[in-house]
Amino acid sequence: MEQKGRNFNYKTGCMAAGVLACLLFSFVLKAPGSLEEAAAAAGSSGTLAMRIFGITILAIFWWIANVIPDWLTTIAMMLLWILIGGVPFGTAFGSFAGTSVWIVAGAICFAAAIGKSGLFNRISWFLLKIFPPTFPGQVLALLLVGTVCSPMIPSTTAKVVLGATIATGLATAMGYGAESPGRYGLFAAAMVGFSNLSPAFVSASVFGYTLLGALPEGTPTVTWGGWFVAMIPWLVIVLSGSFFAIRLLYRPQEQAAMSKEYAGRQYEMLGKLEGKELWAALILAGAVVLWILEDRLGIPAAVTAMIATFLCFALGLLDFSQIHTAPNWSMFIFLGGVLSLGTVFSRTGINAWLQRLLAPVFARLDNPYLVAVIIILTVLLIRFILVSQSATIIIMMTILGPSAPSLGLSPFIVGILVYTAELCWFVPYQNVVYATAMGCTEGKLSHRDTVKACAAYEVLSLIGCLVSIPYWRMLGML
Repeated sequence: MEQKGRNFNYKTGCMAAGVLACLLFSFVLKAPGSLEEAAAAAGSSGTLAMRIFGITILAIFWWIANVIPDWLTTIAMMLLWILIGGVPFGTAFGSFAGTSVWIVAGAICFAAAIGKSGLFNRISWFLLKIFPPTFPGQVLALLLVGTVCSPMIPSTTAKVVLGATIATGLATAMGYGAESPGRYGLFAAAMVGFSNLSPAFVSASVFGYTLLGALPEGTPTVTWGGWFVAMIPWLVIVLSGSFFAIRLLYRPQEQAAMSKEYAGRQYEMLGKLEGKELWAALILAGAVVLWILEDRLGIPAAVTAMIATFLCFALGLLDFSQIHTAPNWSMFIFLGGVLSLGTVFSRTGINAWLQRLLAPVFARLDNPYLVAVIIILTVLLIRFILVSQSATIIIMMTILGPSAPSLGLSPFIVGILVYTAELCWFVPYQNVVYATAMGCTEGKLSHRDTVKACAAYEVLSLIGCLVSIPYWRMLGML
């Protein structure tokens, strides 16, 4: 009861703070001269820019405290932009005509079909049975299985549910008790492999497509292959480093081993690959090929995602009635709204104003390594306040994206720094995917002892980003 009271007071406080900030910026405070100039240059006015700024602050406060669902806050933000900010309807809702939201809608339908068919489960157990039935062997298996499966399914939640469930079954089969180091180690391997290695592939998570949608106008197109090539050093460092870090941090006291037949039996129980599962495999293979060859074939990723979705419904992998439930429409609305932030900020001069404010701060930072460290640390601090990972990417890219060239980095690389850093779970509420994974552990783990794995990931990810800077320079991304 006391906890509910604290949550109520926190939500009420953030709701009131957001409304107050919106009223102050919209009707009381005058725009600074620099904002007036930037707004005039963009064809707007300082008054309208202040109103847009105030409305956005209201949305941020409400997102932080989850005053109402994220998607509902996003609708309120867009409507207020129109009603008191003077933004045309086509601009406020314009991102719904773009590719990013439709990639997400199609990809989530596709993920639902793959999960329903059981194909993902088959792939995982097939790969797991190849590795030695020891703690190091199964840690390596979970990391590699997660990496292999990562680009196939854009739903991180779906992947981590399977990964955490498999890790829990393996821990039991290997004789690891509740709260034992071995059980924690297998969970950490599943969390990193099935979730935190997602930044290596644009198709591994909706956050990848969110990042692409948030890139400023004029940014060179980033294809599936270009993204993966850019992330190879980061992937190698985080993947290999996680293997050794998990072995060091969670070395089992008992030298338990799973029987060699365990994973094989789990795979054999699935039977033959046929029917809807076979169709799912063919659609998946085709989608991955089209995503990889996007640049050469000229078929946008959104088109591939929607083709896959069409086939999933047409071939019966999804029931027609699931059009109401398979796509995550709340995510669709939320993403569409926050992607409009960049457009609205640009057309009211807020982007140029923020860039002008940040320029003196970063003027002395002509070292890309130092800039990268500052961006990553800033993201980690923000994530203690801003729970939504999509909102973190959008807000950081809205502020830093236009300033990226002056920082010695491309907007894409700035986005990668944000994306890789935000996947933390130092506190449980920071990461919905982590919370979902913990729900698959049968109550045999506690949050406290998983934080070591989070810290190890963040250190390895930072090293991976820093090591990648010369490589990114060679690729022309700096």
